[in-house]
Amino acid sequence: MRKHEKITLATWPTPLEPQPKLATALGLNPEDLWFKRDDLTGLAGGGNKIRKLEYTCAAAVAQGAQTLVTVGAAQSNHARLTAAAGAVLGLDVVLVLAGSPPSDYTGNIALDGLLGATLLWAGEVDDHQLEAIAEAEVTRLKAAGTPAALIPFGGTNALAAQGYVDCAHELQQQLSDIKHVFTAIGSGGTMAGLVYGLGAERVHGVDAGAGTDPEVRVRGLLSELTATA
Repeated sequence: MRKHEKITLATWPTPLEPQPKLATALGLNPEDLWFKRDDLTGLAGGGNKIRKLEYTCAAAVAQGAQTLVTVGAAQSNHARLTAAAGAVLGLDVVLVLAGSPPSDYTGNIALDGLLGATLLWAGEVDDHQLEAIAEAEVTRLKAAGTPAALIPFGGTNALAAQGYVDCAHELQQQLSDIKHVFTAIGSGGTMAGLVYGLGAERVHGVDAGAGTDPEVRVRGLLSELTATA
């Protein structure tokens, strides 16, 4: 896999914390269970999407983008962190969100506004329609003379998955004899990067229900990372 440039947006490495009481409750030895604290990445509330944005934002900046456009559910963590990344990098951010404007802006929606993002409400649409609206917004901005880049749903594509190849290397440095890694599967990029870095036999995905066919999504991303997925 060719090494791509990235922009550092967070504090690395994130800590690995032992969970002896939970391990014992699950029938494991006290030293057998650890949490990788990717909620402690240090930017705007943290979260795993920052690893991906370090690569996708670097590509956007290299292409001369002045505005980042991305999509998500109303309370999307990825949308919040894209807004935060744009604020750090001095880029405008447009968030195309599913649904209608709420009566009260709470949670991530409030943070999106505080971080300076523009919110476009797409109504009741599916993921493909949401991305089509975002693509149309990128086209509109470019036509108006503003270079813009589309950050994909969940921040996930093969380039972004390299953020979790980095995480796999971190894990190996922190716990050299690691046997199993469990992760949620949403858009698939986290698992794809971990599988690339650690091997499929060690990585277990738990479907978070964010879309159909998570295995197909992960395999598709791996096919772009390596010819031997």
